Amino acid sequence: MFDDEFINQIFENRYEKIENNIQAEYHKKIKKITTENNEEKNNIKMNIISELYYKQGFKDGANFMLKNIK
Repeated sequence: MFDDEFINQIFENRYEKIENNIQAEYHKKIKKITTENNEEKNNIKMNIISELYYKQGFKDGANFMLKNIK
């Protein structure tokens, strides 16, 4: 449907906005971590990061499809 070059160009154009969204949400969520155990805290942080990237990628893909398939 779309060639790789086109998709990479879209990603590069959206990369900064995606990263800013993820970083803002990440910092909000890590402030809520209450555990003192460093290993558990790091695991929670990694879980937050992976969840945010997954959700942001899904939202960005859905928005792209809605805008370009009409």
